Amino acid sequence: MNRKMVQELNPEAILLDDAFDIAIVGVGSNALGNVVAVYSQKDCLDIISSDGVDDKDASMLLNTFVEHSFGKYAPVFLVEIWEIA
Repeated sequence: MNRKMVQELNPEAILLDDAFDIAIVGVGSNALGNVVAVYSQKDCLDIISSDGVDDKDASMLLNTFVEHSFGKYAPVFLVEIWEIA
């Protein structure tokens, strides 16, 4: 799945910067039934950390992205179950 595929399914889908395209794992439907981009939270953190940001700051930055990505076409961030345990 890539940016172009998401935009073909929903041209109004909110996407992160192109640097995060490799973190797109698919699409999903939100509570309103709109098609939205689904990003891997782990991959997003890895991308941020690759710029020399420590894990704590990377997490805070990603949380800022999440907090500011709202609306009916906002992306979803997938947390894989083994990341929680």
